[in-house]
Amino acid sequence: MRALILFFGLTFGSIELLFGWGAEGHRAMANLAQELISSQTQTKVQQLLDECGDRDLAQASTWADEIRENAHLEQSRPKDAESFNRQFPNNASWHFVNLPLGISSYVETERYIHGENDVIHAIERCIAVLEAREPVPGDPSRAQALRLLVHFVGDIHQPLHCGTGFYRLSDTEPPVLVTNPEEAVGLPTDRGGNDLFYAPKQELHALWDVGLVEQIADTFDFRSLAALLRQRYSQGSWPATPGDYHRWAETWAIESARVANSAYAGIRFKSAESMGEPNPLWISIALPPEYVKRNTTVAAQQLTKAAVRLAQLLDRLRWP
Repeated sequence: MRALILFFGLTFGSIELLFGWGAEGHRAMANLAQELISSQTQTKVQQLLDECGDRDLAQASTWADEIRENAHLEQSRPKDAESFNRQFPNNASWHFVNLPLGISSYVETERYIHGENDVIHAIERCIAVLEAREPVPGDPSRAQALRLLVHFVGDIHQPLHCGTGFYRLSDTEPPVLVTNPEEAVGLPTDRGGNDLFYAPKQELHALWDVGLVEQIADTFDFRSLAALLRQRYSQGSWPATPGDYHRWAETWAIESARVANSAYAGIRFKSAESMGEPNPLWISIALPPEYVKRNTTVAAQQLTKAAVRLAQLLDRLRWP
């Protein structure tokens, strides 16, 4: 059963490339987060959910993917997608940041982050919008900011939305993975595993977005997954991120990039080809034994952490 779910998850879930965790993971994470927030926060959150027509945070959690300009969801794209994409044409870049696996501090990101179209700045912008007493021209609405924040806190905890492989490429030798931030500057990347193929049309990023998530609870039902995350939460200790919550995303991104080392551990890089869009590189890889089993545990940990941290962040906000 688990093997069958993994097969279908990767085959049909591959349309969700760059969609951190896929719908199941985002909804399960948001479901648990809503259970953990205080009653006062729940009241504030529900006001915005009612405003945008979402029942709960689980429903709101997938909106950021549904409205994306390059989403493969033309049939079901929300009515406000066109206007949002027109106002924010770079929103597809808000879901991730490409950092080398050896990064250890936010100071080191200045060579890799250019502008503010990345998941770190997107989270910080959402916080600012939610705390503002008056709308700021050019910003998303408060209801949109809540939808985006729920999604992006999930994305930033998907390791391959923060950590990526940088490579030295040769015409005669296999690709060489470079993790040192000093050495990785300017090298080609695999775009968070989107250009790593362990079988024809089976990308490493899709394995993390969909395959591993479905392995956690052996089901496609996000409620069952949320129940397992709840159990994991009840068995652990989850202290808040140190420092000013307005900048928590910076800490989370560095941590996720470090966790991404698990996603690359043991991989054998076989060959690389230069391709056109949508895959600039096609890097053939072989996964080590027990890769799925080992990283299913990592995925569960990251999803639980995202739920807890989303709840902690929502409780910290200075709601107007």
